[in-house]
This record gives sequence, C-alpha cells and structure tokens, in this order.
Amino acid sequence: MNSPLTLPLAAVALLLTACGDSPPPAQDASTSMDASQDNMAEDATQEPVLNGGAGQASGTIKSIGADNKFVTIDHGPFNGIDMGAMTMGFEVMGDTDLSGFTEGDVVMFEVKRGRDGSYRIQEICRKSSEEENCLGAY
Repeated sequence: MNSPLTLPLAAVALLLTACGDSPPPAQDASTSMDASQDNMAEDATQEPVLNGGAGQASGTIKSIGADNKFVTIDHGPFNGIDMGAMTMGFEVMGDTDLSGFTEGDVVMFEVKRGRDGSYRIQEICRKSSEEENCLGAY
C-alpha cells in the first residue's frame, strides 16, 4: 500500500525538475583556466599601458600648490598614453621642481603612471614660441 507522503513527494520532485533547479554541469580544470585567461585578457585590453605608462602633453598651468608638489594644468591630449584633453591636477615625482613656474605658463610635461594608477609629473618645462617641444620627442 502507498504511503500518504508518496504523492506529495513525487509532486515536489517533478516541480524541481521542471523548474530546472539542478546543479550546474561540472567543468574540468582546463575549461576553468581558459575562462580565467580570457577574463584577464579582457581586463588587459580595457586600459592599455603604453610606453611603460609614460606620456607627454602640453598645456597651461592653472594653479600650483603652496608646497610646489602639486600643479593643475589645462592640457591637450597626451602622446604615449590614452588620455584626452582636460583640466587636471598632478602631483610631481621626486625632485621635479615647480618653483620657477607661475599660473598662465604654457608648459610641456611628461607623466608616468604609478603603481596606484595615478599619473605624476616626472619632467616639466616652459614652452617658448620658438620651441615646438622642449622635452624631446616621443
């Protein structure tokens, strides 16, 4: 004789099967590694690092920090990195000296991308009307 629970249990099993509530199919290790490598390749293509993360641009100094370790520049697009024109603040690297610069100076500058992802000025020079590039070509 059938138990009174047989019919309800069969109904639940049928519902779970119909809803697709089953575990995902197992993947072998090579499939998982291929997917991980594809994801890493996608991440690498989203923001390419060219020239070791260094680039050059020209622009106009808008402000200089009181400690001469920070400068805001309205700059054009960079050569060497994928960054368009904008007004942006930059810290300076090492012994880069801003003491000879003032607001309104037209400059050329080179930035390098640090481990934290931010760009810092590693070289800066005042651009004169005669000089096309006071840093050296990229």
